[in-house]
Amino acid sequence: MKPLNLLTAEPADPTPDVGPRHRGGPFALFVAIFCAFSAAGGGLVLWREGLRLWACLAAVLFVVAAVWAIWDLVGRFRGHAAEQRSHAVLTDVLSFDIICTCRNVAATVFFDPDSLAPGSATRVLFFVENYASRQRIVRFRFGPHAALGLDEARTVSLHLAAGQAAVYVLPLAVMSSAAPGEHDLPVTLRVESPTGAGLRLPVGRHHLHDLRTVHFAAPFTLSIVSASPAPATVSENPRYLSLASVSEPAPRLEFLASVLGTAPTGGITPRSADPP
Repeated sequence: MKPLNLLTAEPADPTPDVGPRHRGGPFALFVAIFCAFSAAGGGLVLWREGLRLWACLAAVLFVVAAVWAIWDLVGRFRGHAAEQRSHAVLTDVLSFDIICTCRNVAATVFFDPDSLAPGSATRVLFFVENYASRQRIVRFRFGPHAALGLDEARTVSLHLAAGQAAVYVLPLAVMSSAAPGEHDLPVTLRVESPTGAGLRLPVGRHHLHDLRTVHFAAPFTLSIVSASPAPATVSENPRYLSLASVSEPAPRLEFLASVLGTAPTGGITPRSADPP
């Protein structure tokens, strides 16, 4: 059952979960190898001391630890069973400067437009792409920011199917009393794996470090105005749109173009998600 207030991108992505639910990772692999060699060394010492029973138990522990290490190693590096491959929409298609992932989810956040006047309307674009073979729940916590009317921090929770890329579009209005200059919207990204870890999907030539929490600073600039601006009104609703599915042969950037009013493969200035 999905948590309440969890948004699902439109159209829905039918891609099923595949791959292992549990994946030990580098630390588990190190522990397994360490236990295997420790058990082997301890077993030899016990055998020489004539403690044959304890030596046999140490040998059993060595076998279990070795099998665990091999299974984890093979599970992390074997080919994907469903021959799925990420479309790498954020890095390859839209050319965003992505420097890390959060539990196998790539993300970037920026304003469109990002050069504004007090009292004007804008949108915050939250781009996400799942590089795992199992679904993810992405949680963005952003704000507070007085210039945007955000008196307290807000949280949006986004569902991603295996390999799915999507964008959440949040309309905002700049306060007419906002001070001109450079501003930053603080954003924190955390990701959950409700159905297990899965496998890392092939993502072109990119090698991205994986983190548990990522902090962004989404910048925007407010210009100086000579007259007092009228308060802006938000005329559109938030939207969460799917951009690509590994179940389909190519990305669907026409959905992004319909929101931004740009050509499907252009018109977006590549921006980096800047972890401080």
